[in-house]
Amino acid sequence: MMNEFLARLSDTLLFGLQLFAELAVLFVLISFLVGVLNEWLPEEKTRRWLSARHGHGYLIGALIGSVTPFCSCSTVPLTMGLLKSGAGFGPTMTLLFTSPLVNPIIIALFWVTFGLELTLLYAAMAIGAAILVAWSMDRAGFERFLEQGLFDHRTAAAVPVPLTIDGKGVDEAACCAPQAAAVQACCTANPEPVAVGLPTTAPAMGVPVTGGRRTGRAAHLFREAVGQFRSFLPHIAIGVGIGAVAHGFVPDELLVRYAGPDNLLAIPVAALIGVPLYVRGSTMIPIALTLTAKGMGIGAVIALVIGGAGASLPEVVMLKRMFRWPILVVFLFSVFGIAITTGYLAEWLF
Repeated sequence: MMNEFLARLSDTLLFGLQLFAELAVLFVLISFLVGVLNEWLPEEKTRRWLSARHGHGYLIGALIGSVTPFCSCSTVPLTMGLLKSGAGFGPTMTLLFTSPLVNPIIIALFWVTFGLELTLLYAAMAIGAAILVAWSMDRAGFERFLEQGLFDHRTAAAVPVPLTIDGKGVDEAACCAPQAAAVQACCTANPEPVAVGLPTTAPAMGVPVTGGRRTGRAAHLFREAVGQFRSFLPHIAIGVGIGAVAHGFVPDELLVRYAGPDNLLAIPVAALIGVPLYVRGSTMIPIALTLTAKGMGIGAVIALVIGGAGASLPEVVMLKRMFRWPILVVFLFSVFGIAITTGYLAEWLF
């Protein structure tokens, strides 16, 4: 008994450390890449591609989410970066829903494990539901429930920063005018203008950086990414700790007992069980194949995959840093709804 407990404890600690290290690297890397993207990609183009005022923005959001092999937690910094850059709320939420559920890795594993027909059903339901829920949230005005400390500039008009040299005003159009770049980490209430170049102009959105300043900007973006990760550190640590304990001490037999094919509530129970486990979709699918062999219904397996990959506990804890409770509640119920609906449909068709 003691040996089994120690083995589970060791597995829990190892999983927690590996998960924390993986999330730390992914979070900083993705935050850095989003910063680079914002430096090089014109802001207006980003807004146009993911504009909530145009229907194709939702399709583009789903497309971007479908080709990015991110887990649910890795999508959080990408979502925050897009919202900060002025992307539409609805299309960005579409990406948030889609990315951890539908990506090339998951689709390939799903196809090999469960066949083409079930894979197409899974992808169609996940993408269709993501677009519908995101559109409904945007139409209902859920953007007002963003944490305004992070996204003040989305609603505030752009105000030119006064530029001076030795106390004298400088025309912004002059070639010697320093460009003031608002530097705002996610834990900073108000951005502070920082001069980034004299005598040439600083890199605006979409204008490439040349020479040694490219290295300087990269270092600055990396520091911002690390600072952003530090502000999320307590949320990540709490979520990873709970997820690791559930991973190490919840046996597969318990899942089969409460989510077997003879249980009418197997599918919703499987969706609920999936959340605290925090298992990537790409990791969950091989596990799901084993559970299916043990007697777990196909509908419950799909619900487990969607619940675990789409709304993991660490992700929810991290999203609380960005969203207020109304968005989080709708997000959770939407993922559960997608999981349950797809699960019952798969059980009925297959």
